[in-house]
Amino acid sequence: MERFMDFTFVAAQRLPGVGPDHRAAALHGHTFAGTVRLNADPHPETGWVVDPADLKREIDAVLAAIDHRFLNELPGLDNPSTENLCRYLKAHLAERLCGRVEVELWENPAVGCTSQGARA
Repeated sequence: MERFMDFTFVAAQRLPGVGPDHRAAALHGHTFAGTVRLNADPHPETGWVVDPADLKREIDAVLAAIDHRFLNELPGLDNPSTENLCRYLKAHLAERLCGRVEVELWENPAVGCTSQGARA
């Protein structure tokens, strides 16, 4: 069974590995949107994979470290490409949630990525 929840956050970044003439090398920001998907067997008593309030609390706890921040300054995000940021979110959520975690992350309405699998 899969439980999912959407989220958004705002952050600034610059991508150091793209070369100085690339527009992503300059400081810029995104309103990121995403979905966390948690795959696990439903609890026999409650009938759900996770209480939605608990899932929101865990997502909010991870987002608190990156929302309205300059991502390059955070440990593990010196190159905050959407792919690396997706991997970062998945790893931090997987530490807090039971089951298989997948993160889908959109940097704009047309471009995003998904981190799948057992671990980041």
